[in-house]
Amino acid sequence: MSLFQLLARTLRPTSSSATSTFRAIRSTHSPRLDPNFFGSSQRVGLGRRMYRTYHDFNKTNNMRLIYGICGLNIGIFLYGNYTEVQARQGHPGPFISYIQNMTLSLNGFIREHRYWTAVTSLFAHSNFLHIAGNVISFYYMGSLLARTPGISPLALAGILLGSGLSGSLGWMFLNLQRGGSEHRRALGFSGAVMGVGTIAAFLYPKTRVAIYGIIPMPLWLLMAGYAFYDGYYVNDQNSRIAHAGHLGGGAFGVAYYLLRLRGLRF
Repeated sequence: MSLFQLLARTLRPTSSSATSTFRAIRSTHSPRLDPNFFGSSQRVGLGRRMYRTYHDFNKTNNMRLIYGICGLNIGIFLYGNYTEVQARQGHPGPFISYIQNMTLSLNGFIREHRYWTAVTSLFAHSNFLHIAGNVISFYYMGSLLARTPGISPLALAGILLGSGLSGSLGWMFLNLQRGGSEHRRALGFSGAVMGVGTIAAFLYPKTRVAIYGIIPMPLWLLMAGYAFYDGYYVNDQNSRIAHAGHLGGGAFGVAYYLLRLRGLRF
């Protein structure tokens, strides 16, 4: 699912660095601690230290997960390019296998029962701009969630998988509505990025980003703009972008925030 190619140059915090941006977020959205949670007021100090330790543990492991996902995307992209070079040299077998197992199609999913492609296709990309936009976008958006109290590595992994699968299902549903073209294929981390970005926009709506590093705007406006763009072009059969996949990932992000994260207090 080709995505946020513009975000390779678009999503940049307007502060001098990502670190300063996240420090600002932590200072303006510090979690509240209920003394009764730890049993008595005498244990509030210990409770705060335990909470900080738990939060730092989650943050560290969340970032490790993000680095691992970025590395996985890059590794699979490089392998895909390697198989393509092999195919050009007269050895098409690995490339054919890569296309069959790492891209999503109605024929492969329904008739050939390659159900795993709804997940594996998330980590394949068509070109350098495609993967650069997705990885950079995911890193910045995911880093916001990684530093959010209450989001564990397991929860973050669930957000990624749920958003990606929702994007795959959304893309397949639209293609079935159009008559089920067997020649169209989808790939890319876009649905997951849209889900992560949507949740980040709900949690930190006023975080500033800059379009092309020049035009500042709040994160909520950027994500709303992408949702409007995808919705406007979702029925354009000439578009090479999987807009339905983006909308599916974004819909999962909205549902996850409303059902699981809305109760978080910052």
